[in-house]
Amino acid sequence: MSNIFRQAAVSPEEVRSPGPSGLSPACRGRPAWQHHPPPLGTGFLVFIGAGSAAATGVIAAGTKAPFSMAELGVISFAFMLVIVGAVYAIGHISGGHINPAVTLSLAVSGKFSWREVPGYWAAQLAGAVAGAAAIYLTLGRLATIAAGGGVTAYNPATMGFGRALVIEALGTFMLVFVIFGVIDHRAVPGWAPMAIGAIVFAVIIVVGPATGAAINPARYLGAVFMLKAFGGNVLWSQVPAYLIGDLAGGVLGGLAWAGIGRVRADASFTSLAPAEPVPSTETVSEGTS
Repeated sequence: MSNIFRQAAVSPEEVRSPGPSGLSPACRGRPAWQHHPPPLGTGFLVFIGAGSAAATGVIAAGTKAPFSMAELGVISFAFMLVIVGAVYAIGHISGGHINPAVTLSLAVSGKFSWREVPGYWAAQLAGAVAGAAAIYLTLGRLATIAAGGGVTAYNPATMGFGRALVIEALGTFMLVFVIFGVIDHRAVPGWAPMAIGAIVFAVIIVVGPATGAAINPARYLGAVFMLKAFGGNVLWSQVPAYLIGDLAGGVLGGLAWAGIGRVRADASFTSLAPAEPVPSTETVSEGTS
């Protein structure tokens, strides 16, 4: 099957080896806009992931049903599925960056160009805001605000700022650690999106009841900005806990894997996309099947 994004034939080793700009040779030579991810990836994440949390609140308001592990499981599963789909869809175009913490971690570990970071962050935040706005369009302004707009928050009566920051850092640490592992060239090819979605599912199950498990600064800010824009109440004092926790935890997770995973001198990283199969050079004799 042809790939409409392929500009020129490149070998699998070239695709796996980023150049000085932080882009793989398969990306270099493309128009500048193709070097940055479309905001769709993070938009999908926020609309479906954060939207599932808001939808759960909207339904609960009508049924008066208490929040339970069943609802938490559905929200976690929604995040998992949209991440799997988004990474499979755009991973081969832009590397599948839909989380600023991942982008920063790759840059800090020397696997991504620093000059590309602002563009990626801008696209991620724009997508998150658009995705959050789509939640209000879908569920209605008043109902979405009443359900919290998909904004993650912790209870200040039972949890302090520092504890919330550490919890968010722990969840993002695990996420980025797994991402670094599955995009290494020694990992089983083709399973990165599933592994990333699975770790997000697992983290939300445990971290969700404590802080809401943002584990993504863009996902958090997009929902916060839209909640404020539509007249909701935002706990601005909690914002630094999520931003610092997610970014710091991500960087530590990336550095931890880089240290542990450097067991061979030829260790390298790939994009989040499944590896493309190597074209077969075998010939089939006429009459055989």
